[in-house]
Amino acid sequence: MKSSDWLILQKKVRFGDCDSAGVIHFHNLLKWSHEAWEESIEIYGIPYQDIFPDFSIRKNQIIFPIVNCEANFLAPIKIGDFLKVTISPHKINSHLFKVHTLFIKNGNKVAEGKIIHCSLDVDSRNKIELPEHLERWIEASNVSTNLKEC
Repeated sequence: MKSSDWLILQKKVRFGDCDSAGVIHFHNLLKWSHEAWEESIEIYGIPYQDIFPDFSIRKNQIIFPIVNCEANFLAPIKIGDFLKVTISPHKINSHLFKVHTLFIKNGNKVAEGKIIHCSLDVDSRNKIELPEHLERWIEASNVSTNLKEC
């Protein structure tokens, strides 16, 4: 599998994404950032239920709440725009990771989102180490990026 399969996605801006001025409503950028990392891990092969727990099971589950987020708008994003969405995950420490998302239109960076997640045990709410499958996704993403930079 090529890294582009799970690190470079596409997004078309729809009418419902925009405000009355015809540009995206600000909250959509973080929503799209979160959806992009969800899609990325799914394409990579991590089962959805390994990231988003089924609370009816309640056994040895991990949750990944957002502890910090940020969005930067660099140029207008309008109805009908096609965006290339690139995902860049990074491990911060044993229980925190960041997903940096770039939104590119016609080769130009138009926005970016940054979301930091914490790995917690669902029952105790204590910080725990990132699970192995998420570590592999982060490592594989960074290997691909580092190879391009060589």
